[in-house]
Amino acid sequence: MKRANANDPNAFYVLGGIYRRGGELSQDLTKFFEMMNKAAELGLAMAHYNLYVAYLTGYGVERDLDKAIRHLQLAAIGGDEVARHKLGTQEARLGNMNRAMKHFMIAARSGYDDALKEVGEGYKAGHVTKDEYASTLRTHQSIRNEMKSEQRSKAAANRL
Repeated sequence: MKRANANDPNAFYVLGGIYRRGGELSQDLTKFFEMMNKAAELGLAMAHYNLYVAYLTGYGVERDLDKAIRHLQLAAIGGDEVARHKLGTQEARLGNMNRAMKHFMIAARSGYDDALKEVGEGYKAGHVTKDEYASTLRTHQSIRNEMKSEQRSKAAANRL
């Protein structure tokens, strides 16, 4: 609560999750939305993504596709690569391959593997140039290399 009183968006996000699940605090979907909206207002992309899912599925709120898409867009703008990938998928379904590939390339350049696969498919289908694909691939690999660490490798090995 101390961090929330200091307007820390992560604190509101965590509190929202606690209200969503219940347990430490009673489950309260109204409080969940209040906390997620506050975190989103403070610019936390993950909060926008959670609001997207809630409005998309109607979880604790009336289903509203316009609000869902708006929160998905704000999550993507805020740097959430999963949201960016979903926007690409949505554009591809609508037949807007140029826009879809732009979303996929942004997500892939953030290190999102599934988006890189989509860019590769876009290259094969002629929607992405060789230079765009090569540049995206290099950036993706660079980001992935930056994320590598001995500690992460040990943690991954322990999960097996």
